[in-house]
Amino acid sequence: MDYFILLLAVLCIAVQFSINKVYQKNFAHGLKDMLFFPLVCGVVNVILFILLSFIFYGKFPELTLFSFVMSVVLSVVGTLSALVGILILKYGKMSVYSVFMMLGGMILPYFYGVFFLSESISVFRIIGLFILICALPCSAIDFKGKNKNNKDNINEKNTRLKAYYMLCIFIFLLNGATSIISKMHSINGSAVPAANFIVYANLWSAVINFIAYFIFSRHLKKSQKRENTPEPNRNAFHAVLTITIYAAVAGLGFLFQLISAETVPAVALYPIVTGGSIVLSAALAAIFFKEKISIPGFAGIIMSLCGTLLFLIQ
Repeated sequence: MDYFILLLAVLCIAVQFSINKVYQKNFAHGLKDMLFFPLVCGVVNVILFILLSFIFYGKFPELTLFSFVMSVVLSVVGTLSALVGILILKYGKMSVYSVFMMLGGMILPYFYGVFFLSESISVFRIIGLFILICALPCSAIDFKGKNKNNKDNINEKNTRLKAYYMLCIFIFLLNGATSIISKMHSINGSAVPAANFIVYANLWSAVINFIAYFIFSRHLKKSQKRENTPEPNRNAFHAVLTITIYAAVAGLGFLFQLISAETVPAVALYPIVTGGSIVLSAALAAIFFKEKISIPGFAGIIMSLCGTLLFLIQ
């Protein structure tokens, strides 16, 4: 049953990549729209998990001091991760985004498990770790950009490429931090149940993003009045609906992962989540967004899968 819940988490993670891509393609016209995304996500998940808390525990979500601190930290990391994810999908492909994000969520927690939780290490896992590290630059080569000849366009492409690489590294670190924070919380005796923890992490995220959205919106309106520039056309209902679906899928996926983390060892949990999410998200990108994976990009996906499978060998 624990591994079935883990597979549900994998499915949710892969689907949320696709929904994020839909939002980026159709609604992310600027920083205001980017801030709107985690704001609505936070509000939706607060409502969703308060309802789940009443259903499963019959009361309002409780909170301990330890869970409060961890939820604040997680909300900051999660907000940054959402913003960086939208930018990566603007510059590059969903399959590349999933490789960096999911490998960060596996490699960094692996080191955490070995050095701080005394989890087992083996020759197979060392080989697997080496393969995973090699998979990262292979995937990054699969950059979305057209060949241009004039110097200005080449310089522009190089600038975008550097920004793209920095964002990939950033999402690698952020998702690794998310997985470590989740594992630290799930194994602590002072922690509240997983559904309660998600309520408060999303509550702080909604508060942070509301403040940022309010400040930026006021600044944007003033600058538009001075320059007489209209706001881009948006379909607010469809944007909110897209974010709501994303938030529900991502929230449930994270809940399934937190529940699995209570019983499944980190050295098995993260390889399954990583390998499954990378392969499934690449398949969804090819089917729904017609993304063509280059030879280096395909090699990176295969290496990621092989490396994660080696982690499952004791």
